[in-house]
Amino acid sequence: MLKHKGYIGSFFFDEKLNLFQGRVSNISYPITFQGKSLESTKQAFKDAIEEYLDWCKKYGKVPEKPSPIE
Repeated sequence: MLKHKGYIGSFFFDEKLNLFQGRVSNISYPITFQGKSLESTKQAFKDAIEEYLDWCKKYGKVPEKPSPIE
């Protein structure tokens, strides 16, 4: 499980594609990310969150607040 600014990401390894693929799991807006290594996957997760927040700011949208997962 990955965490960034309250957002939580989960991922799995796709053996056919040889990639880690993931999605943000505590909002309904579909944010996905992928990487070839654990480090690149972690960075892709953070980048995806930042891109989502920047997009919301640019277009005057309120970002979906992450729900807590216990």
